[in-house]
Amino acid sequence: MAKKFKYNWKEFTLQAAFKGTPEKLFKMWTEPKLLCKWFLTGAKVELKAGGEYAFMWVMDAMERGKVLAVRKNSLFSFTFAGGKCDVKFRKSGKDCIVTLRQYGIPTDEKHKVGTHMSCQIGWTFFLANLKSVLESGTDLREFNPKHLKEGTVFY
Repeated sequence: MAKKFKYNWKEFTLQAAFKGTPEKLFKMWTEPKLLCKWFLTGAKVELKAGGEYAFMWVMDAMERGKVLAVRKNSLFSFTFAGGKCDVKFRKSGKDCIVTLRQYGIPTDEKHKVGTHMSCQIGWTFFLANLKSVLESGTDLREFNPKHLKEGTVFY
């Protein structure tokens, strides 16, 4: 009999390689002006353990939370969507590997879809957008108010 697969709804990890240094990628994740180039429409980040942040997106979506840990150019950790996120940066040749781990996600049915799946899809898009912005200068997000109102896109 085949062994039953058990999916871990409490966390997920995504990883991507970017042209650039850990210093550059760390800044892209922690400096409000740079966060708005690929991820947000507005940001406030108090870059220290215990500091507060506010992330704003289109359609008035907002996330507020706490910075949990900061190791310059290697780790940015923060609360997010009822759980936590660790973003790690490491050099690999001429590239930087960024690893995002979101964990501590509640496992009730509402959070399986509303947090786990939605965040995993969202982070996948934004990592791709970060790569696009850094490597080609193209921002893939949708800003057309008509499309946003139709609910067909939310990035």
